[in-house]
Amino acid sequence: MFCPQCGIETHEQLKYCKQCGTNLRRVMGVMGKGGAGYKLGSEATFWHEDWIEERREARENKRNRSPEEKRLLEIKSGVITSSVGLGVMLFLFFMMNAVANLNGIPEDVSWILTAIPSVGLIPFLLGLGIIFNGVFVSKKIVQLKLEQEERSRQHLFSSTPETAPVSHLQQGGESIISDFSITESTTSKLREPVPISSPREKK
Repeated sequence: MFCPQCGIETHEQLKYCKQCGTNLRRVMGVMGKGGAGYKLGSEATFWHEDWIEERREARENKRNRSPEEKRLLEIKSGVITSSVGLGVMLFLFFMMNAVANLNGIPEDVSWILTAIPSVGLIPFLLGLGIIFNGVFVSKKIVQLKLEQEERSRQHLFSSTPETAPVSHLQQGGESIISDFSITESTTSKLREPVPISSPREKK
């Protein structure tokens, strides 16, 4: 297919045009509907719609993540945060020490400059807290959720519910049916046959 924005030939499996960045899936969807209502508007409108679609896809992917994936992503974000804090702290340490050692810097100013790298401790400790939460606290939460899912699954696929014994279902005057015959419960309630004398016997 060809990109409607720049006219370059692109592959059908690509989502965006390599030349201009046009969303080709949206174009293919509109073409599949007959092209009704599709207009190449301004770049601002186009990129705004594209951003909304990407946000919607990211929200759906985030919602479909498993608890274990969320825990690993939490640990990953903690590692990144603590690494950034450590890097900022080291960078400011070397830079501020170099500035503080310059000639003509007052002693109180140099002390303040050497204390600035401690700002990196904030993201560093924050990242360590996120890592601790992901490794220990979130792990327990994931285990509890998995146990609850396992219990609910076992409850759904458990054996048939217990039935009341036949003795509890028996009412007064009813006999217990052993072979579940249809006629036995009926014939057990019939009276004994009464002999009827025939007219020949009377004579």
